[in-house]
Amino acid sequence: MPNINEQAYLKKTINILDKKIEQNKEKLKTYEDEFASRKQELSSEYSDISRGGDLSGAYASLADFENIEENLYKENKRLTNQKNSPYFARINFEQQNKKRTQRIYIGIGNVIQDNHVYVADWRAPVCSMYYDYSLGDASFEVDDKTIKGNITLKRQYKIEDGQLLSYFDTDLTINDEILQEILSHNVSTKMKQIVSSIQKEQNSIVRKDRAENMLVQGVAGSGKTSIALHRAAYLLYKYRGIIKSSDIVIISPNNIFSSYISDVLPQLGEDNLVETTFEQIARTELKRPLQSRKRMLDEIATNPKQEDLNEISYKSSYEYLDNLLRFLRGPFLETFSPQTLSYIVGEDMDGNKQTIDFTAEQTKELFFKTFKGLDLYERINKIAWQYAMVFTEDRHYTKEQNSALKERFKRILYKFLPIRDVEKIFEIFMARENLSYHKDTTIKYMDKGTYLAIKYYLYGFDHDFSAKYLIIDEMQDFTPVDIYLFKKLWHCPCIVVGDVHQSIEKAVTSDYLQITADFLGCKLLMLNKTYRSTREIAKFANDLIGLDNIEFVNRSGEEPCVIQSFSQVKTIEKLINEKCKDYDHIAIICKCNREAKEIYKELSKLIDCKLIEQPEDYNNRILVTTCATAKGIEFDAVIIPNASDDNYYNTIDKNIIYVSSTRALHKLFFTTSKKPSIFLKNISLQKE
Repeated sequence: MPNINEQAYLKKTINILDKKIEQNKEKLKTYEDEFASRKQELSSEYSDISRGGDLSGAYASLADFENIEENLYKENKRLTNQKNSPYFARINFEQQNKKRTQRIYIGIGNVIQDNHVYVADWRAPVCSMYYDYSLGDASFEVDDKTIKGNITLKRQYKIEDGQLLSYFDTDLTINDEILQEILSHNVSTKMKQIVSSIQKEQNSIVRKDRAENMLVQGVAGSGKTSIALHRAAYLLYKYRGIIKSSDIVIISPNNIFSSYISDVLPQLGEDNLVETTFEQIARTELKRPLQSRKRMLDEIATNPKQEDLNEISYKSSYEYLDNLLRFLRGPFLETFSPQTLSYIVGEDMDGNKQTIDFTAEQTKELFFKTFKGLDLYERINKIAWQYAMVFTEDRHYTKEQNSALKERFKRILYKFLPIRDVEKIFEIFMARENLSYHKDTTIKYMDKGTYLAIKYYLYGFDHDFSAKYLIIDEMQDFTPVDIYLFKKLWHCPCIVVGDVHQSIEKAVTSDYLQITADFLGCKLLMLNKTYRSTREIAKFANDLIGLDNIEFVNRSGEEPCVIQSFSQVKTIEKLINEKCKDYDHIAIICKCNREAKEIYKELSKLIDCKLIEQPEDYNNRILVTTCATAKGIEFDAVIIPNASDDNYYNTIDKNIIYVSSTRALHKLFFTTSKKPSIFLKNISLQKE
């Protein structure tokens, strides 16, 4: 039975939360009434104020009220959420040279009354000890000081709907029993926060200094995305007032994945980040249709031509990036051929004209020497500004007219380039590299980075993508050209996460990882422990691609198996109704889109299922999808159909099986009506 003191403490904490929620509601009502009154007042007096004074103060006052309202609403949302489980752990800490033992309860946010901290936010410096230390000597950093002491108790709680169900003491960082229970639960349609089970190596990454750039290589199920999102939450806590959620940008693999992770920050009491995909950025800047990654993978999965694979491999190399930049900075740049510019600015009584001249040699000197090292558009911007300022300094133009004059000079300077069309420059570069080029309205997936790099070098970008912190997920899916653009667009600290083993269309080596880390100025960190799948599923997947240094959580389940039958769809229906009846989220992961549509067409006649096409489709219990769409997401059970030796036989197919298999938490099945794939020879075969 739970200790009465613990019950009393929980009750006291919930009472404080209830009181704070009510107080905030009262404050909200007051501010809402005041805000409405101020708006009405401003509206009725608008004409008088606008005629006789400055409106900025009135509007600033309204903005302040809006901010206070927004913060109160956000705080109440967090408090209401936290009330269900006010805390998940406690440590007793005896600080050196102090007699009193501190009891530190840890939850998703602070609960404070009368200057007493009933629950400390998991992101507070003192709470780092919970994740980093067992019983005994411990320390934490605060304000550049190290506080040392001794942890005498570590207690973990299971609290649901405000009820203390159980607790136990441990001398470990996160007890394996608690971890196993968390991992054994069914998944939901949204990724969850993991503050109660963050591991020591994960906590180290979450709490690193903001300025430290990191590239995290983590095996499937190591928590890479969760770490990146919890790091964002940590930065928002530590640097509140400096960084807002709108200052953090995350580059997601696709819109389905963006929807999947959308609840993590709100669960932690923070607003969502700015989320986008690289494809969205490319469409915005190039204003052209783009081939999706899903379509590209479909093509190479169903029709793997060696020529296409060789091209993908080359375009995924730093050699290709080097050659592109050498071309732009060399042969292309050297086509810039300026002429002398002469402008009449006056004439005397004798008809002698006064001119301002910019010689071809002067322009060349500025372009090729003074501003050497800058991208072409930056050189032109600086020369145009410098030339426009001559007119302003000589008082032929005002400062207000200077901006328009600068734009005129830019247009003239660009005309000194014989070719300035992005498409034509791309065509020339392809010819120089002996690569295929077919003019099309749709840009191929592997070429979007090259088009963007050419446009950026020539003209810069039309939109501002600036941020104070950058998160890049699924790093292995990006090419060095893409990574070069990330470096150009964002000059802020970053965390880049991915798994080279989940690259489908190309081989990514450990050398590539280090080169990329060096290129981005990142420290390379490795996560080799998987928390997602059962030991049996994880072992099958890692054996498949020859990974032998992977750690598992000791959570056992059924061995993966292949089921051979005349009717795969009926087999899938049976698996769902019998083997997976207790699971909330089941995925039938197909090799390609055509296959997914065929399976869905037949399966939907038998059971309620959904083919994933839009983010909202993901909310269904039974999903039919492709490996490309399912990447980064997890499911209770995964069924991989058409797992025959004539459908899964080459390296790309093996990669697809690996990525699809590592989506499964509890159960993994393969179905086929033919001979099973060679990649499944080491798992059991059942015939129906």
